[in-house]
This record gives sequence, structure tokens and C-alpha cells, in this order.
Amino acid sequence: MVAKELFEEIQNFATCSEEQRYRVVALPNMLHKLGCSEDSFPKFFVVSSDNGSMMHNLNAELLSVEYNMLCNIVEGDEHIDNQRFTIITLRSDNEQLQKMFVDVFIMMLESMSQRPTNMAIASKIESLLSIFSKLKRKPIHKLQGLWAEMLVIEQSKDPVTVARAWHSQPESKYDFTMGKDKLEVKSTSSENRVHRFSLDQLNPSESSRLLVCSIIVRESAKDTNGLSVYDLYDSITMKIADNEVRMHVYDVMIATLGSDFYVARKKYFDYSEACDNLALYEHTDIPKIDKANIPEHVSDVKFCSDLSHLTDARNKNFNREDSTLFYALY
Repeated sequence: MVAKELFEEIQNFATCSEEQRYRVVALPNMLHKLGCSEDSFPKFFVVSSDNGSMMHNLNAELLSVEYNMLCNIVEGDEHIDNQRFTIITLRSDNEQLQKMFVDVFIMMLESMSQRPTNMAIASKIESLLSIFSKLKRKPIHKLQGLWAEMLVIEQSKDPVTVARAWHSQPESKYDFTMGKDKLEVKSTSSENRVHRFSLDQLNPSESSRLLVCSIIVRESAKDTNGLSVYDLYDSITMKIADNEVRMHVYDVMIATLGSDFYVARKKYFDYSEACDNLALYEHTDIPKIDKANIPEHVSDVKFCSDLSHLTDARNKNFNREDSTLFYALY
């Protein structure tokens, strides 16, 4: 059962107040449980390996952690008394945040041993708090640009390899980097493929190889072809089994969205049209300003180039056989 289905299952769960008994559902292939508080806050019940260890409880803005708690639970028709859990509660009634919490923390649990130590749990909590802190920051890029980058991963022949190459910092010079090979993704909502570049982007080092991906992205109503960044994320994770890679994709997505996290679920773009017009170009074909022509003491040069007249690299027999990144694209 995926995180989305688990979240839907606990929506009607609540503490049985007369007995202070928590109604829970078991996590697939794990000893841990997922439940809900009287306030409809999602709660993880984690079985640890060191119930006797002394750990300080956490009471953060959105998150509380209670170690080694003696609990009474109901799982299906079975009543289980006096079992110890470390309880992690998200104190927010925001449904989008709750879904994120359930999805991300299940991935974190899957990356740990069956009975993690409380120290290991505390380490994952720090990572979770780091993700929450990013939601307070200003968005780094427009939503359209993030959507286009995620489409490249989703459409690639080898999403694991391409996702691994995705920048850890959204402000990076290139969107995807693997050794000497780079991929820069540009999106536009106009009819023509006119994109804005920095001087350095189209003047890579002599040993580097660079492809530019151009995508025309248009807003859409929600339907089978109108997808949000979260829809793309779901599609990507269906193709990636490695939790470390999935967490990387989620972390980059959240770092880029920042405070737009809450509105991004309601923004949709035309998936079919974007897939149909996705094009790849060799950077040497793109009109650019040569660094040699920039006067001394002039910096931060940016310009727009029209790529509409160029031939797609895939139609030019572009040599990608010795490139892990480019071979993973198509």
C-alpha cells in the first residue's frame, strides 16, 4: 500500500478517548504503525531497538517526538496493550503538509533497519525539520521551470541516473551534471523557443559537453493531461525504487518550491503538449555571445537566444554512447 493510500486510510482514525487507545494501520513490510490523533494529526508509531535509552522529547513548531512511550493500540480488530513506541506527530491540519509528512517519513523509515535506534530516528527527524524549514523560504525558480526539469526526469529512458544528476542546489549553473556532461533545461510558454541564458551557461569549459533541453510549457486545467509537479513526482517515484534517489528528488523539489509548496498542487501544465515538443540541442548550435567579446570589468551578462530554427540533436546522430547522462536521457 503506497503512502497516498495509507494517508487516506487514517483520515477517519482517531484516538479512542475512553481508553486513550490509538487506532493504527501497519506499514507494509515494517513493524511500525501509522495512526491519527483526536485532532486528526498524523502520528507514526516507531518500534525502536533501545526502549531503555534516555532521549529528550522534541516539541518543535510543527513536529513533536515522544520517545519510549507506553501505548495501547487497535490494529484492525486486535487490541494491543502496553507496547512501547517512539511517537512522531505532525501538528498541522494542512492536508498537503500531512501528505508530505506521511510520504517522506515512510521513505525515511524504509531506509532504516527494522528496529532503528532512537539516535537513528533522531537523525531522520533532523532531516525532516530541515525540509520543513525550506517551506518558509521564497521560491527559487518559477513553478514552470521546476515542472520542466521534473518532466525531463519523468520522460527519460533511465530516470534513476538522470535524477542522480539533478542539482542539489537549485541555483546551480546547470540543472543536470554528471562529470564533464551537462544538461540545461529551458522552458517557455510562448510559441517560439526563445530562452534566456547567462554568458557562462553557453560557454562551458573546453572539456565539457552540454545539451540544452527546450520545452514549451503551458498552463492547463486539471485532467488526464493537466499535471502538477506533485503528479510528476508521483510518476517519477513509480519508476524509481531507490529511496535515496526518491528523497533527493523530493528534497530538490521542496527546496525549489519553498513557500510555493502550498499553491503548487493547484497549478497544472499540459503534459502531452510538453512531451511532444521537448527538444534537445547541442550548445554549439545555439546563438550566443562569445566570452572573448565581453569588455574587461563587465560581468553578469545575460541574453536571449531563439532556438526555433535549430535541429534536434537526436536527429543529428548526436554521439552519446560514451556519456552515462546523455545515454540515460533517450
